[in-house]
Amino acid sequence: MKKYIAIASLLCIAAAAMTAQRTTRRNLRPQRESAVALEEPADSRLDTLVSFAPHTVDINGYDKPLRSRRETFFVTNNGADSLARIAFTIDYYDTKNRQLHSAPHNVAVTVPPSQTRQVYVRSWDTQFSFFYLRSAVPQRVEQATPYDVRITVDTLFVR
Repeated sequence: MKKYIAIASLLCIAAAAMTAQRTTRRNLRPQRESAVALEEPADSRLDTLVSFAPHTVDINGYDKPLRSRRETFFVTNNGADSLARIAFTIDYYDTKNRQLHSAPHNVAVTVPPSQTRQVYVRSWDTQFSFFYLRSAVPQRVEQATPYDVRITVDTLFVR
């Protein structure tokens, strides 16, 4: 008799496990266009400058303290057109000039001619173990590694 009860209970458990489960989320809706894209007039199209004169754009004032989640720097527009977006590559080097990392970025930034704007990107240092060589010296220097950067502008997008 115990044998039949055990078999019956196993069959009930198996039947409960085999019932259909709903694996899709309810009330999902497609993403709407961003508000920025809706606000732009149709005639303000971007032009791409891949090869441009030296010092059309200057990048200065890079900073990334030890426990920062962002890297900040300043972009100066020396050209005649207003910048709408900038594509650049940041190369990271240790104090012996060995490459640690390289990260391409494409950031929307509005910089009118002859003006400067601050730009920030998400930090490549997710474990907070590196700090920029020219930043303020952190308290736990023995556990942190200093690094240097080279920022190369790849493409300019102008209005």
